[in-house]
Amino acid sequence: LDEFPKTASTYFMQERYLGDIHDFKKFIFLKFLSIEFNKQIGLNWYLVDPKFISITEKKNNDGEHRKYIQDEKFKNIDEKVFEELKKFKQKELRKIDKFTEETHLKKFIKFFNDKINIQYRKDWLKRSLKFFDKEEIIFLDPDNGLLKSKVSRKHSLKYILIDEIKSYINSSKIVIYTQFQSFNKHHLLYLCEIKKYLEENELILNIPVVRNRTAPNTFYITICKNKKMVEALKVKIEKFCSIKQNSCELVTI
Repeated sequence: LDEFPKTASTYFMQERYLGDIHDFKKFIFLKFLSIEFNKQIGLNWYLVDPKFISITEKKNNDGEHRKYIQDEKFKNIDEKVFEELKKFKQKELRKIDKFTEETHLKKFIKFFNDKINIQYRKDWLKRSLKFFDKEEIIFLDPDNGLLKSKVSRKHSLKYILIDEIKSYINSSKIVIYTQFQSFNKHHLLYLCEIKKYLEENELILNIPVVRNRTAPNTFYITICKNKKMVEALKVKIEKFCSIKQNSCELVTI
């Protein structure tokens, strides 16, 4: 019931962005964590068909941040990731199922490729939790980040719901999620608002946030209740951000 017909001309949210600078940043981060912890990291794409958002969404061309593939410094960060993503400059090659079958990253990342829709969103979440039964760290990757205010049900598909984070946490998972920078607020103010919202929902932000210096900036926000893993994650994330070529910084709120 959750499946939509997929034709050669159909691009899903995330799929049309496949291989952009945000994917490059995400993959080097998750690969790093996987190697450091010697375990696979779960990745839930939050895959959405744009036509279920709006007509204008399908015409949106905001996923073409690919200038990095012309810069050798990115190749030097991780040549394998760079070479795999470089080919996605060609739109017709942006197929997530094919990518996740063939990429070397499947050694480090377990990909959940099921599409999300409004009517069966809770069932989709249950499938995700079952799929990641053995993974401890789950990376949630919506188009915008955490939903903190009211939007239409259709547009909510572009966000993580607070109850979804709670479901993972209550299943003894560690959640890391992508949050895009607000265009009209300083990043510290914006992150403080997120921290307050999480606390209002009994979720503690006790690990520094990764700020990726890209255009636009993205943040990796980590929520973990396991005290032992909190300390381990702090060390690993600090190590990742200390690598100058990764172009990111730690933000403590």
